[in-house]
Amino acid sequence: MKKKIISLLLLLIATCSWAQNKNASASNEKQRIPIAPIIVEGEFNGVPDGTPVGFAFRKKKSMGYANILIDTLRNGKFHIEKKFIYKDFDENDDNVNYLVSIENKCMTVYAYPGAKVKVTGTPSLNAISWRAESNHPLQKEFYEYMDYEHDKLSAIEKKIQEEYEADEIDDDLLKKLERERDSIQLVSLLDFMKNREYNSVFAQNLFRVSLMAKDFGNSQLKDRVRSLITERVPNYDNDDQYIIMAKGFLAKDEIGKEIKVLKVGDKMRDFTLYDRKGNEHKLSDFKGKYTVLEFTGQACGPCLAVMPTLDKFYKRHKDKVEVIAISVDNEEIWLKENNNVSFHEWNDRKCAAEIATAYGSKGTPCFVIIHPNGNILNVSHGAGAFFKELIKHVPDAEIEEQQRNSK
Repeated sequence: MKKKIISLLLLLIATCSWAQNKNASASNEKQRIPIAPIIVEGEFNGVPDGTPVGFAFRKKKSMGYANILIDTLRNGKFHIEKKFIYKDFDENDDNVNYLVSIENKCMTVYAYPGAKVKVTGTPSLNAISWRAESNHPLQKEFYEYMDYEHDKLSAIEKKIQEEYEADEIDDDLLKKLERERDSIQLVSLLDFMKNREYNSVFAQNLFRVSLMAKDFGNSQLKDRVRSLITERVPNYDNDDQYIIMAKGFLAKDEIGKEIKVLKVGDKMRDFTLYDRKGNEHKLSDFKGKYTVLEFTGQACGPCLAVMPTLDKFYKRHKDKVEVIAISVDNEEIWLKENNNVSFHEWNDRKCAAEIATAYGSKGTPCFVIIHPNGNILNVSHGAGAFFKELIKHVPDAEIEEQQRNSK
C-alpha cells in the first residue's frame, strides 16, 4: 500500500511538472508573438537633411524613455517603424506614450500598436508649431491642453516678443511681463484642469503646474495644486514618477511648513537615502569630507556622460571626497540601473523630489558641493561649471587639463 501511495505521488508530481512546463512553454511562445508595428512618418520645415530624428518608448510610470530608434532626414522627411513582440508590453499598462525628438526638441506622441503617425511642421520648444496626427484619443487631449494654453498666453507672449525686438530693452519691464506670463499660464492651467479627466496627459501637466507653483512661490497657488493632487489623482497612480515629483515639489516639512530652498553658505539639510541592497544612509554620514551630490536619471544623457569622469575623479580623491548620485527615477527603474561606478548611487524612494527641491535643483544634471563643515559651497546645473568650481576646493590635474582643452 505504501509503495502504491508513493507511486501515485510521483505520478502526480510528474503530471504537475509536465503541466507547468507546458504552460511555461505556451507562455514563452506568447511572449514571442509579433504585434502590429507603429509607423511614424514626418516632414519638417527648416531642418537640414542628415539631422537625426529619434523615436522612444516611455518606461512604465517613469519620466524616462527607452528603446530609441533613429532615422535621418532625407529631403526633409523621415520614416521610423517601431516593431513589437508581446513581451514588450505590460498588461497592466496602456503602452501608448512615446517621444519624437529632433535636435534638442521633443514632442509627446500617443499611439496604439498598428497606428500610422504623421508628424509635420517646424520643430520647436513650443508644441504649437509642429503636430502629430495619431489614432489615439490622448493625442487629441494633449493638443487640447496645448491649444488652450496658447490661446491664454498669445497676447502676453506678443508683448514680450515686441519688447525683445525693441531698440532698447527695458529689463525691468521684461521681467514684469515674463512674471505676468508665468502667472497667467499657471492660473489658466489650474482652471482648465479642474474639470479634465485624469489620464497620463493630466499627470504630466500636473507635474508642470507643481513645478511652476514651486518656482512662482505663491502659497495660494501651491495650495490649489495640492488640492488638485488630493482630489484627482487615483491611488493606483501614486507611484507614477510625474505624480511623486509633483507631490515632492510642494511637500511640507515635518511641522507643516514650506520646504526651505537652501542657498550657498547655508548648512546642508540631512536626508535618508537607500542603496540597492536596501541599506539606509544619511547625508550627514560624510561630514568631515567634501561631499558631492549629483541629481541624475537614466533619461538624462548628460548625466550618464559625466559619470566616467566623475568616477575617475572620485577614485583619485576618495580619501577626502564622497560622491553620491541621487536618482530622480522611481525605485523600480533605479533598481535595474547599472552605471558601473565606484561612488554611491542612492535613491530616496520618492523620486528625489523633496531633496531636489531643498537643494535648489531645477533639472538634471544638478551638482551640489558641500564643505567638510557642512556648508553648501556651490550648486551647478551642468558639468562644466561644476568641475570648474570643484577643482577650486579639490585640485585635480586631469580635470584642469580638460577644462583648458575645452576652451
